[in-house]
Amino acid sequence: MPISLLTDMRLSGQPLLDFTDEIDGHLGTNGGGHIIEAYVFSCKHLEMSQPLFNDGIPTVIFMPNSADEVSLVKDGQLIKLKSVWVCCGVIKNIQWLMPEQLEHIFVLRFNLSVFYSAFNVSPSMFLSNPVCSFEDLVDERWLGIINEIYQTDNFEDKIAMMKNALSMSEKSSYLPYLVKIAIAHIDQRKGNTTVSELLSAIGGKVNQRWLQRNFIKYVGMAPKKYISLQRFICTYGLYNIDKSSGLSDAAMVSGYYDYNHFQKDFKQYLGIAPSRYSWVSR
Repeated sequence: MPISLLTDMRLSGQPLLDFTDEIDGHLGTNGGGHIIEAYVFSCKHLEMSQPLFNDGIPTVIFMPNSADEVSLVKDGQLIKLKSVWVCCGVIKNIQWLMPEQLEHIFVLRFNLSVFYSAFNVSPSMFLSNPVCSFEDLVDERWLGIINEIYQTDNFEDKIAMMKNALSMSEKSSYLPYLVKIAIAHIDQRKGNTTVSELLSAIGGKVNQRWLQRNFIKYVGMAPKKYISLQRFICTYGLYNIDKSSGLSDAAMVSGYYDYNHFQKDFKQYLGIAPSRYSWVSR
């Protein structure tokens, strides 16, 4: 989703509604402890070109109308998606060309395990395609549910429809306990950690190979990459709300080795140098 809105969501921490039915435990601060969290974001203040970012949590975005199209630019190529689209995995240099006069988007963020099991999707598919149309992932039943959701303008009713659909779906909240602990540690440290520190925090119960394999299997990315995403979004948010100390200071406080390390991540994820980025108008 647009990185500016993702930052706003993480700072506020206040979803429109969330529910935790049949979920045991909490996976961290990024929405992983709920089956679903729902947000409505105003888009009136945003620039027409928005860099996308994902923090590791599967996110489904509804455009206002079922006939709406989504236009993305990746490596200079235009990509068209349907009105309901998914951001998941690691997004690198993808821009959303927002339609004029777009008033809002409706956003659902899912528990990791529930998302992959309810929609029968493998995390590995997002390694090469982190932004796609929802209809390309799901079966006819879910397409019918999406159509029903678009029949109402009331957001509470939309959430209730999704909740009911999930309650009737085969889903699993299973995530290896030590992966839960690892995610919680990374989130608590806001990405200011390393894989070595992560293994120590777990208590030496697993080796790096086990952690790598199970992160990719259940989270859809390696632990080092998940750490990188949390560190980047926290640095972005820290600087965006207080520019008095400078971007280099924000990067160092967040755990980057130096400013060049942060700048490399910035270009990788957003496709532009931070010095050329329009911070104020996002």
